Parts: sequence; structure tokens; C-alpha cells
Amino acid sequence: MSKKQRFVCGLDVGTEKICCLVARVRPDGRPEVLGSGYYPSAGMKKGAVVELEQAAAAIRKAAQEAELKSMASIDWVTVGISGDHIQGVNCRGAIPIQGKHREITGDHIAQVIRASQTVDVPADREVVHVLPQEFFLDGRGGIQNPAGLTGTRLDVDVHLVTCSSYAVQNLINAVNKAQLRVRKVVLPQLASAEAVLTRDEKDLGTALIDIGGGTTDLALVSRNALRGTSVLPVGGGNFTRDLAIALRTTLDEAERVKKAQGSVLVDRIAEDEMVEVAGVATRGPREIPRRIIAQVLRDRAVEVLELARNEIMRSGGRNHSLSGVVVTGGGSLLHGLLPLAEQILELPVRQGLPLGLPGLTEELVHPVYATAVGLTLFAVEGRGERGTQPSNAGTTPWFVHRLLSWVGS
Repeated sequence: MSKKQRFVCGLDVGTEKICCLVARVRPDGRPEVLGSGYYPSAGMKKGAVVELEQAAAAIRKAAQEAELKSMASIDWVTVGISGDHIQGVNCRGAIPIQGKHREITGDHIAQVIRASQTVDVPADREVVHVLPQEFFLDGRGGIQNPAGLTGTRLDVDVHLVTCSSYAVQNLINAVNKAQLRVRKVVLPQLASAEAVLTRDEKDLGTALIDIGGGTTDLALVSRNALRGTSVLPVGGGNFTRDLAIALRTTLDEAERVKKAQGSVLVDRIAEDEMVEVAGVATRGPREIPRRIIAQVLRDRAVEVLELARNEIMRSGGRNHSLSGVVVTGGGSLLHGLLPLAEQILELPVRQGLPLGLPGLTEELVHPVYATAVGLTLFAVEGRGERGTQPSNAGTTPWFVHRLLSWVGS
């Protein structure tokens, strides 16, 4: 391939799987997927690295597969940071506009964004994102980019995302040990939203629920801005563990049963329908009523969806009229989950698939790849870069443009 071509890579390091996408940046600025890598995770728990060597080896396996398929060498990656250590909070900042013409410049936007970061961030935490939601000029809101306007006072509402410094450094260390370098760290639900939400959904108001292996990531998007985020410390792995305990079988067998025979629609399963389940060690297989399996999965699904509903409301769902909910991630594939979600959330629900990216094969148009596709999109531009603290890139006007690029996209 030509050395003049630019390549980017999105790396989704999850609790149960690692997805790696390599893309070529086309002349129009859009990424075109060239290859993908997929490998079971190791050394991860609830989205965090707990065994460095194992995590690095699994990351390297996924990267090698992506390199082989794309015929491109991976160096820098954009990686997602997840886990229940992630915290999001909404803040407001304001500055007076000085000068003869009182015209808003990039410097003013950078200043007001810095002024919005009023939350005291502990020494063991760091800022991942400072995402503008809405600007106000002399009290008039609904402004997405105030550059060029005139006024005397500029306010901004932002969504500030912080994470454990140790957790992000452990992830970076694992990626580095896999012979890769981290260019950006991005919140997974922000990446998933970029991949699966339509323009109308971003504008009208949508809740995103990304059910991964170890966590469930939530995002509330309305009026083209991220209004709230949260992370639930439960995911698809909890469904599997519940089954393993209830059926007295191994985790591998429980996972197989969940995928092959799992459902949350208990009433639609015949009472005499049986499923063969392997025993542990030397114990032979047993036949279990499929209704029992469905009830175990339904109980956990109801718990997760009720927690998600409460978090969506806490994050601002009460203040924004939501048009619906988009559920993505591997956990969204559980049979019957979407109608159950509509019942509990009392909103229209659809499954989120990554679409509209050149080079996406049928295999990649799948909820499991939603975050990886979104990370690849973020890799093209400076959107969502880590290190937006006042002392860093957030002080420069060129970075302000990048901060605003997701808003209204």
C-alpha cells in the first residue's frame, strides 16, 4: 500500500472480547474499514485490566489478525476505557466578553470551557472528556457553536467525564505491551453512539444502552449533545454466571446454553420443552426445562433494565423528552430482550447496528462491533481526545474545534 495513505485503528478492549478495526482515511476524510481482528479477552474484569500479561497477549492476537486482513501495520490506536470507575457530571461555566466588537473567538470558547471545569478532580482521577452541550450568549441558549457571534457574556454547559488514573494507565500499559501505542482514550458509549445513532435520534433525544460482557454503559443524547453517562457494573457475564449457578454447570456450558437456547420470554416457551445441559467433572448431562433457563435470564434482564431506567432518569431523562432507546453490544442479542426493554422502559426500543461506514462487511454490521466502529470514527479526527484538562490541549483554539465536532454531527 502507498506510504502516503493514512491508517487509523479502533481498539475495543472488553471484558469478554477484543475487537480491533483498521481503516484507511479516504480523501473525503471518512474511514474505510480494511480489516478486523477479534479475540477472547483475558486479564480483564468489569472493563478493567487485572492481569497485564494476559491482557496484552489477547490485545496482540486481535491486532495481528486485523493487520493480516488489512495488510497494514498498526502503530497508534484509539482505545475505549470502561469500568464502574467512570463518572460523568454536568457543569456550567461563564466568562465576560471584552473588546471593542465583543465578537466570540476560539479563545473565548476555550476560556469558557476551561471555566466550566469547576469540579474538584481528585489526584487519583483524570479528565477523559469535556463535551460541550449548549452555549448561552447573554442568556440566550440553544447555541452549538458561538464563534463569530457578538455579546457581553458567554455561558456553556458541558458534560465532564473522569476516570481512575490507575485504570487508564493500566489499560495503556497493556496496549503498549502489545506493541501498540495509544493516541486517544474514548468513552465506549460515546463511541457506540457515534456508530449506531442516527442524526434524528441525536437531535430528538435517545437513551443508548450498551450491554457488554462485564459492564452496561449508558448514554443520554439529546439536542445533538451528550447529556448524561453512567456505567452499571453488570453485563452479559452476569447472565452467564447466573445460569451456571442455577443449572449447576460450567461457565462455558452456561454460555453455550445462553446463546443457543436462552430467552427472556418465559411465557412463549412450552412447559414440556427440555434442554440438555452438561454436568460438571464426571457428572453426566441432565435435561432441564427451558422455562427455568428463561426465568433465570429474565430475572437478571429485568434487574439490568430497571437499573438502566433509573440511571437514565437520574442522568437527565426526566428533563429531556426521549424518542426512544437503542440497545447495542453483545448482550443485546439475547432473545426477547428488546420487547422486554420496551415493556420496562416504556419507550420504543431498537437494536443498534453500526452502519454507513465504507468497508463494513456483513460480519461487522453487528452489535458486538458497535464500539470498535465508533472508536475508528473517533480515530480519524481529534474528537474526544484524552487530556482536555485546563493545562493541556483544551487551552488552544484548534482543539476547541475538535471538542465541538461531535456536537451536531
